[in-house]
Amino acid sequence: MRPPRLLVNAAGVGLALVGWQILGSRLGDALVATPVQVAHALVETLAAGEFWPALWSMGWQMLLGYALAMGVGVPLGVAMGRSDRVLAVVKPWSQMFIVISAAAIVPLFIILMGRGPVMCVSIVFFVTVWYVVTTMTEAARGVSPKLINVALSFGASDFQRFRYVILPALHPFVLIAARIGLIHALRAMITAEMFISAGFGGLLNNAGLDLSTAPLFALIVILMTLSVAATGLLRFVADRSAPWYASRTKA
Repeated sequence: MRPPRLLVNAAGVGLALVGWQILGSRLGDALVATPVQVAHALVETLAAGEFWPALWSMGWQMLLGYALAMGVGVPLGVAMGRSDRVLAVVKPWSQMFIVISAAAIVPLFIILMGRGPVMCVSIVFFVTVWYVVTTMTEAARGVSPKLINVALSFGASDFQRFRYVILPALHPFVLIAARIGLIHALRAMITAEMFISAGFGGLLNNAGLDLSTAPLFALIVILMTLSVAATGLLRFVADRSAPWYASRTKA
């Protein structure tokens, strides 16, 4: 009988921590801080007065850019998937922009918009929207023609086919696009803040200049925790709002 999955995961994490502790003890905290040192730095970071304002600043700007990317990317992706004309016009741009990293365009956005929230929100939107568009385009193009034909056989109008056939078929993939987009939004936001030494990204940048790597690892652990929690929340929403989500996505 196989051991429970949670037990296997816990064992894997435990082994990684033991290996990390041994490696850090030999190399020193200037290169690799141990988990114990990182835990102490984590407590100090959470207690620092500058941490929570930085986290709040990062959070609202990232979420605003992310929401805009979802609001534009989902309908645009669906339109590309269902219309060859829209696909022909937008696809070349989406293919070009999706491969551009946030680090490559942040300097340009700083020149155009300054170093304030508008720049950060714009970076998050620009980087995230193309992942959402690409995901929804493939999803819309993959809607089974059999479903459309059944609706046609019952005399459904264009709106009815879209409302009762296409939208339910796309629902799981909207949730996939949301999860993919969230990860890229977080990465873009951190990159933008590191360039301007502000917010959470600024804390990461400053921690990288410290003589000990413990503060840097502490911030990375916080960032990983936030990312896992956010994607887990989206997974929870997906499971509750679409019972067929797991089977459609092979999760």
